[in-house]
Amino acid sequence: MILFGRNYWISLLVLLISQACISQENNVRQSTVNKELSAVGLVFHRFGDDRYPSTNTSLSMFENQLSYLKENSFKTFTINELFAKEESSDHAIFLTVDDGFMSFYKNAFPILKKYNCKATIFVNTESVGWADYMNWEQINELVKAGMQIGSHSHAHPYFLNFSNEDRLKQFEKDLDQSEKLFRENLGLVPKVYAYPYGEFDKDMKDILKQRGYTLAFAQKSGVWNVHSNRYAIPRFPASGSSFSMEKFKQRIHMKALPLSADENSPIQLNGGAKYHMEFMLDSIRQYNGLNCFFNNQYSSDLFTVVGNKIIVDLVMPENSRRSLLTFTTKNKNGDWFWWSILFVNPKYLN
Repeated sequence: MILFGRNYWISLLVLLISQACISQENNVRQSTVNKELSAVGLVFHRFGDDRYPSTNTSLSMFENQLSYLKENSFKTFTINELFAKEESSDHAIFLTVDDGFMSFYKNAFPILKKYNCKATIFVNTESVGWADYMNWEQINELVKAGMQIGSHSHAHPYFLNFSNEDRLKQFEKDLDQSEKLFRENLGLVPKVYAYPYGEFDKDMKDILKQRGYTLAFAQKSGVWNVHSNRYAIPRFPASGSSFSMEKFKQRIHMKALPLSADENSPIQLNGGAKYHMEFMLDSIRQYNGLNCFFNNQYSSDLFTVVGNKIIVDLVMPENSRRSLLTFTTKNKNGDWFWWSILFVNPKYLN
């Protein structure tokens, strides 16, 4: 018979407790990984303002959109509500509005209340109270009504126009100004951010993370899902006279295409420059081919497929500031999937 001393049993007890803690931690991690967050986001700007057709949404169109959401069991969430959701949902929608124009308060806000829908409004603080923009009293009213306010910078600059040495200094200075005004007028600093013009780089994402921002939103199209980078979340544009109800219905039923790529920030590329990139799509066999678009043009010769690898070689347009590279496809059930990344030519000033 082998006898063990007191120290042995203490060590064994510590080992068992450690293994139990590790098992519990693994379960927590696994539950986080299995949390299949999937939500379609739409970005709007102006409402019922025909002076700016490219960024305007007619009131009849907006009402039709919200009516369709209600009739088809979609539910709208603010950004914070959606991020805190535990259960998955195929009918989760987040509506975002950039810039804080007065037309949102006067025209869109009453329609949202009519259909009991929520939205997140990203405000650039310098323009609050200007003509055509909401004032702080109106923004506070939105908060009290259940809308969420996010930051859209202070001065809404083209940050990628600054040199690499000066960019972060300007970005942090702009954040300081916006945070000060939010704190003075709302009593809080929003911790969700929408990049002006959808332009940013890795260092800007890191700054937001260091300052405690939880999420940041781009202007590349796509579906927010469990694989999305929290500081480069995609949204579909929903403004403009060419945006139809057919496009709206297609977008809100869209699913995320799980392309694996090294880049999730906009790629800076001068006009005429060539670019090579490779993606992985492990589940490629379940899809019925790939559609590729670049700079709003269908480009079947832009990519090749080798096994699960997608190889892209492109040339940046000379006469465009921003160009999207987009892949779409559908599976055997007829469900559509979408993925895109933004290219920015900082030399082309607009």
